[in-house]
Amino acid sequence: MRKYLSYPILIGSLSLSISVFANIATTWKIDDISRSTGYTVVGENKANHQFGLVKHSNTCGSDELYVSWSSNSAEIWSLAGQTIEMDAEFDGISMSLPLEVVAIRPLVGDRHEVIMGHVFANPELLDLMTSSATVNIFIPAGNSLSRHFNNNSDRFPLSGFKEARAEALKRCYSKSS
Repeated sequence: MRKYLSYPILIGSLSLSISVFANIATTWKIDDISRSTGYTVVGENKANHQFGLVKHSNTCGSDELYVSWSSNSAEIWSLAGQTIEMDAEFDGISMSLPLEVVAIRPLVGDRHEVIMGHVFANPELLDLMTSSATVNIFIPAGNSLSRHFNNNSDRFPLSGFKEARAEALKRCYSKSS
């Protein structure tokens, strides 16, 4: 008799686990970028804003910050190689992120994607990302480069970060061998 009662509990637990995993999987996207692996989440305000990290195949244990922001500035190409000071707020804890513009890609019409990085996350930042529900990223109004961006802030959900990081690490190691 007990045997039959445990099956509905197992099936219920399995379906709950699958639905929770499915929700996590839809927030973070894991992409192959040449011999690197990126894992990012899309912002709530603009579909062309992304926040995440990149693991490079030669240094899988490290995580490089990755921020992608949209712009329709006619002077966007002047940002190449510049450092943009962005601020991040993780559930009440604020910090500055000095990110270098590493690429600019044309999108549709006069819109461009500005990709920033070249800053590696330390263990404290990774712990903060794991324990926070969201991160608000913004370009301070006093920053002279903020004029190149229409929307200077966005909010990114961090649920599923730990799982996405583990999957990115697994993919990175598979590229390294």
